[in-house]
Amino acid sequence: MLPSKFTIPAWHRMQVLGVVFGSAILASFTPSVNAYSSPECDVEAPWFGPTVPNPKEGPDSPFAFVNGKDNSTNCDFHQWSWNKFLYLTQAAKAPGELFMFGPGFWQVDNALKPYFEPWNDLLNPTGLMPSKHLILEDFNQAGFGDPIIYSKYSGLPVHFSIHVNDTYMQSAMSNPKADPNVEFSVGSVELKVAWMDVTDLQEVYKGVDLSQQFYIRKAIYKSDNKYSDPTDVAMIGMHVVGVVENHPEFIWATFEHALTAPDYYVSGDQFKKSNAYLEQDKIVSSKDDYLLYRGDTQVQNAHLSYPASEQYTNSFRLYQYGVPNGFPYTNSADNKLGASVEQQQRDEKNFNNIAQLNSAVKNKLLQSNSVWSNYFYAGSVWLSTQDYNFSDGISGDIVGSNANKSLRGSLAAANMTMETYTQTFSSTTGPQPQIKAENCFACHGISKGDSTMKVSHIYNNYLKWIKVAE
Repeated sequence: MLPSKFTIPAWHRMQVLGVVFGSAILASFTPSVNAYSSPECDVEAPWFGPTVPNPKEGPDSPFAFVNGKDNSTNCDFHQWSWNKFLYLTQAAKAPGELFMFGPGFWQVDNALKPYFEPWNDLLNPTGLMPSKHLILEDFNQAGFGDPIIYSKYSGLPVHFSIHVNDTYMQSAMSNPKADPNVEFSVGSVELKVAWMDVTDLQEVYKGVDLSQQFYIRKAIYKSDNKYSDPTDVAMIGMHVVGVVENHPEFIWATFEHALTAPDYYVSGDQFKKSNAYLEQDKIVSSKDDYLLYRGDTQVQNAHLSYPASEQYTNSFRLYQYGVPNGFPYTNSADNKLGASVEQQQRDEKNFNNIAQLNSAVKNKLLQSNSVWSNYFYAGSVWLSTQDYNFSDGISGDIVGSNANKSLRGSLAAANMTMETYTQTFSSTTGPQPQIKAENCFACHGISKGDSTMKVSHIYNNYLKWIKVAE
């Protein structure tokens, strides 16, 4: 349940001109009778009903330990991810007409400060209220040099918005010192959404009814405290990051539009192990209907690292569904860059579960002509937390002597709209490139003794902002 209201420390109330945070209680939904226990990784009927339920996340969820034992499965996490995405993107009487923009959710900047706008009516005194506008000002990705991405024909940069729910906000406001013994509450959600200006989309897809292919809404660009007129933007990617029982590190799930970029190591519907290195002269795809990749581009002419001198994007996804594949990773005899046989077996199961779910969800969404049938689940990563000692920190290393053997899911999870140039930090050139796959915890890990709350960058920035404000 999301709280209906909570109080903010006095120093924060001053920052927002005396506004006390609060929101109406969200509509009460009957939870899905979903044990996520079927032998096949499949969809649940309530996900496609008139009101999509929030997935179970607490003591009655698949993530709760039973008699001290973790009975959760790989499929449970992927089902949570799809269920959560469909729950958040269901139609609602809210700005943008999505549930995630309605009561109980806040659009914030990268230091967790909400966007407000003035209001004055007969029932309330003059003050501020959460903005009903989608406000876009952030266009730098994570990574060295503050990477920027565009469409393959340039135009405006892709912009990002950040959204959190009441539960996340209450946890953050209640813990301004990052106490190592405190965690984000179960049910906390953080969303990061990638948006492309529709005028740039039209350059790529001339004569196409974009409203049938993309979720589109109005947004305002903010730059140097100046605001543009409202303009149409399209969602091209979205991180869904949430806390469930026994997982204070969050489940890091990610979704993309199907036309963002092609995969280099592509398996299709069933995982196919590759023993090949990345080839420099290979054409990733002959298709030219991708947003971020020009058809017939060879690997050596595309970019896996940020080309700061170029104002267009021409890149590709290394691994389908974020499942690492290809040498040197698949060489289990390589104790520095290769993965164990056991880990590769988990990778195969992980891939097949995602592929099965994606296919089943797409088929269901196509029946209702939903625009969300054009988006896909690109994978998620989390930890096996039974007996995990969080006080030792969290590492995103998946291979080598310092590998975190508790990492689970899509071990090379990356979103092409947000981690375009951080899919790997190692060299991708030469006949035998020694690629080391990366994932969310490469940047969202924590050091020994840190609070698990510090996996969230906006929370870390919020702590810095508090320190300055004090």
